[in-house]
Amino acid sequence: MFSQFKALIIHSHKEANDQIKAFLEDKGYLCNQVIQFKELEEYYENHSYDCIIIEDEFPRLKTNEFLVQTKLRGQPILIVISDTLSSDYLESLLNAGADDYVTIPYKLKDIESKIQSVYKNGILKPRRIYRFKDIVVDTTARTCSCANKPLNLTKSRFKLLTILISHPYQPFSISYLFEEVWGSSIYEDGTSIPGLMSNLIMKLRLINNDQEYIKRFGKDSYKMAF
Repeated sequence: MFSQFKALIIHSHKEANDQIKAFLEDKGYLCNQVIQFKELEEYYENHSYDCIIIEDEFPRLKTNEFLVQTKLRGQPILIVISDTLSSDYLESLLNAGADDYVTIPYKLKDIESKIQSVYKNGILKPRRIYRFKDIVVDTTARTCSCANKPLNLTKSRFKLLTILISHPYQPFSISYLFEEVWGSSIYEDGTSIPGLMSNLIMKLRLINNDQEYIKRFGKDSYKMAF
């Protein structure tokens, strides 16, 4: 199934890079390697890939921004290699666009297993992507970026933004948004949604204060700001 799969390996340690390349090529993959930052332009900018395996601390590369940019360019499977066990950090990689990760120490077969799992679980199916100004929301991968930077949102805030950006001209009432987020409007208190929305707006402003993205509409509604 994965014969002729085009893979790019971005890893600064030549021995590790070579080991991954040899293993995947033995499985029928077609591999390119990036070991130094200067090689990115030749092997990343001018090619397209089915899969990218990247070391999370590759010198001079801002990993999370790279993940966002890569997802915007296309839909390759993204597997990150990390020596960090922090769940918050690993979650941030997934929020930025990584499909999965392996942590050091790992077995070479773990990398291919991750690639196969992502592919078979349908990550490569057509994505539902919404864009507004410089916000990009991918509801299939559940990722979000603003001004080409990852935007880490809770499940509730992600849902709020998805509702608004999927119908940017339509205002939504606080009671409607409450019901969509929590499944019922029975306990709607008039403060929960404004609180979530204020936090969402603040997060967007911290990334790009030159743009207005969401605004209050009337007394009790919100919509995207044109």
